[in-house]
Amino acid sequence: LICSSTNSCSLLQTLLLYSLITLAHHTRSSHSQLKYAFFGSVLGGGIYSGFSNYEKKMNENKTPKAVLIRMSGNIAGGKGSKFGGSKPLNLQNYSSSLERAFKTENAVAVILEISSPGGSPAQSSLLHSKLLHLRKKYPSSPPVLAFCTDICASGGYYIASACDKILVLPSTLIGSVGVVSPSLGFVDLMRKHGIEDRTMASGKSKVGDHPFAVRNEDAVSKKRAIMDELHKDFIGKVVKARGSKLNHAAAASYQRSVKGESSWNLTSYLLSLITFGVFHHSEGGEEDSPLFDGSVYTGGKAVEFGLADEVYEDMEATVKEKFGSEVKVVEVKEKMSMVEMLTNDLGG
Repeated sequence: LICSSTNSCSLLQTLLLYSLITLAHHTRSSHSQLKYAFFGSVLGGGIYSGFSNYEKKMNENKTPKAVLIRMSGNIAGGKGSKFGGSKPLNLQNYSSSLERAFKTENAVAVILEISSPGGSPAQSSLLHSKLLHLRKKYPSSPPVLAFCTDICASGGYYIASACDKILVLPSTLIGSVGVVSPSLGFVDLMRKHGIEDRTMASGKSKVGDHPFAVRNEDAVSKKRAIMDELHKDFIGKVVKARGSKLNHAAAASYQRSVKGESSWNLTSYLLSLITFGVFHHSEGGEEDSPLFDGSVYTGGKAVEFGLADEVYEDMEATVKEKFGSEVKVVEVKEKMSMVEMLTNDLGG
């Protein structure tokens, strides 16, 4: 049940309290029954009051709103702990929040505040697709802006690329358009200590390149093929989203100067333009671009190279500058468990 107004919440709390008094006077209730009834009245009041405050905050008067969703942490599947704490960034945990943001009345912008080093390619793709779907589902919806804070790398950037604009702090680390598969080998260490690997598997490719056996080149080749496929999909989504904004030549010229291969000058830029401007698009080798080789850039360079659109200093000030001083930034939070909701409400 969801309470839509303060009055209805008060009425419901009164009814719960009345039920508790009636139970005490007219039945021979055990101590445990009374305890559960009391807990129910407190829990119910806390939950309904929490929903009431949220609904009132989201729909009060006609004030224009910039609807904020904070996305932080690693991108992975799963709901996370039921008793609070951070939850992984994935479609399951953010789908309803995104829907509510796009449906909010009088919204002038949907803001995603992103701070993520990346994670699951699948969940990154799902969130990217969800944003595109919502923009298509609500064609009259306001612009979607990604405000990147500490880091917006790999899967984090995958999500941000689905937004209309990407804004960064000067110190934001952004990019890392690539795929990584960390791996270690312990064969010599195990042999030194007399440890023998006795892993059994049916299917010659089932075990793959695992750390307890000598490196399997066939398995490595297969893993490389999978990573390349994921990388190409990632690049394709970014190219489709950012298009002509991407400045491959400027990024290439910058990398050449960083490596000491040439100075940052017009000659270097023209050479990079020939390499990554004309031939790059005609031969279709996007993965060779410095923008897609896994490199990470600061906010300023990201804007210069087209990975981001502009630099900001303060999110709320920037929103008011873009959409008007009367705009109110309203946060849409993830769904909370009953324990979280009660604790949050009782704690003020």
